[in-house]
Amino acid sequence: MRLRALATFCVVATVALPAMPASAAGNGEWAVTPTPAKNPGPTPRVYFFLDATAGQTVKESVRVANLGRTPKSFVVYGADAYNTTRDGGFALRTKGETQKDLGSWVTVAAGQVTVPAETQADIPFTVTVPKNATPGDHVGGVVAMEAEAGAVSDTEGAGVKVQRAVAARVYLRVPGTIVPGLAVPSVKLGLDAPLLPTSARGTLDFTVANVGNVHLLPNTTVKATGLFGHPVSLAGSSPNGDFVPGAEGTFAMKVRGVWPIDIVTASVTVRADGGVYAKRTDRTLVLSWTTLLIPVLLAAGAWWVLTRRRRSRTLRARGLVAG
Repeated sequence: MRLRALATFCVVATVALPAMPASAAGNGEWAVTPTPAKNPGPTPRVYFFLDATAGQTVKESVRVANLGRTPKSFVVYGADAYNTTRDGGFALRTKGETQKDLGSWVTVAAGQVTVPAETQADIPFTVTVPKNATPGDHVGGVVAMEAEAGAVSDTEGAGVKVQRAVAARVYLRVPGTIVPGLAVPSVKLGLDAPLLPTSARGTLDFTVANVGNVHLLPNTTVKATGLFGHPVSLAGSSPNGDFVPGAEGTFAMKVRGVWPIDIVTASVTVRADGGVYAKRTDRTLVLSWTTLLIPVLLAAGAWWVLTRRRRSRTLRARGLVAG
């Protein structure tokens, strides 16, 4: 949607109002959301959705709400969004990492701010789009990270202090040629050869990628069937969040219910708004050697019985007795 510029701030504005309840952009102690517009609509903004041409600078404001009963200091910065390689989770780069896209375009008026207890602060920031910015979606966030570590994580029996962060997502679209696209670069079945009487088990690994220039929410369908179309059960992760342009995630599922001798076909289909569609299939043969051994033994036993019978029916010459 088209950006409606808010009033320009020169300093951080602290509002002495009851802090907002924690939402999807909060952790119970503080929350980060877009500052409401002067004339807000019926639905409050949860994320920033901005439009800007290459070379343009837009002005916005983010609200940091301290939900606790003591003052809290935050470091505020812009960050690039990405999807984790494992399970494709939506994430933002840390302050110590190099920001190469939208995160490097964000300039925050106050890099560090202290918010009193049960109070919220509106912090202005600008997004300066480079003149050579590519068309499509550029995704990131404005992050409020606690200035000092406030939580302890148990790592291998040792307590490690961590700095937690909460962010408001920013989706900025640069006009131009828009090309949405998803792909399933790989699908791989890995099934064992079971010993009787157990059924075969294994894994299904597949990859989903956003190959276009706009963010997408993949709707994924994973199916597996065996010989004669009998169902094969699958359990595990699949894409359930936002994929930014260029993102790729790998997913793993457990496979059960495969026959000792079977041909398993697995397919992964992804869809998204705008008619985006991609599909890939893998097929593998499952062969239990113990299952094959049974007919071999039966055949060998039948051959032995028939051979014995044939020998028993063969006429044999009797020996002569001398007189």
